[in-house]
Amino acid sequence: MDPAPAPLVGDDPLRAPVIAGAQRLSAVDTVRARIALAIEHGLLSPDEALPADDAVADALGVGVSTVRRAFRSLADDGVVVRRRGRAGGTFVTAHPRTDRVEATAAYRSDADTVTDLIDRRALMESSLAQFAASAATADQLAELEKHIAAAASATDWSAFHAADERFHRGVAAASGQIWALESYGRTLESLYRYFVPYPVAYLQANNLEHVRLLEALRRGDGATAGEIARDHVLALHGSMFTGLDEPTVG
Repeated sequence: MDPAPAPLVGDDPLRAPVIAGAQRLSAVDTVRARIALAIEHGLLSPDEALPADDAVADALGVGVSTVRRAFRSLADDGVVVRRRGRAGGTFVTAHPRTDRVEATAAYRSDADTVTDLIDRRALMESSLAQFAASAATADQLAELEKHIAAAASATDWSAFHAADERFHRGVAAASGQIWALESYGRTLESLYRYFVPYPVAYLQANNLEHVRLLEALRRGDGATAGEIARDHVLALHGSMFTGLDEPTVG
């Protein structure tokens, strides 16, 4: 018998909601949209170099060939330029034409889905961090410290994202709540599909919260660990592109 299909949003509170508008995009268009959104919000600057194709692929959860096709398409649209040679690579153009990337509309239409994913992740991570405060082993805490160090030494958003994901999955694993890891992983992966590049300096500031969380875990302070994890995730309501799209008052 074939397995039952995954429930839609709201059918099961333990399952991550499906992606809405963005789900209908091709893999190439998801890369196009995420790079364009980052440029529109000033997260990637004119003339800025993007990481290597394979690093971008890892950060955005797609194949290298997908990134290359997306970059060629963005180059045709005047959003990026591909340069050969020793100083070559992919760069944001001086005057990027992000208005030509229609796929960004699908991402913006998913604002409610992103909000739901953030809230689900905050609830899960807060609980898992509390458990980890009493269940984490010395080896697991040492691994978390390595992930923090890797994030601190990252020189671009792709390297930071890889270390950041390892840290958060490490905290979840340290909770000892094996039954919850699959559901948590689905939520994390769904939310990461909306990840757009950020300046590494901004990301490094977020890494300080990882340091605080690790300190709470080492003290066995579950209440503080849960609060730090919750607030760390809820901050995404304002920092993800959906929050940046909201008009400012004043």
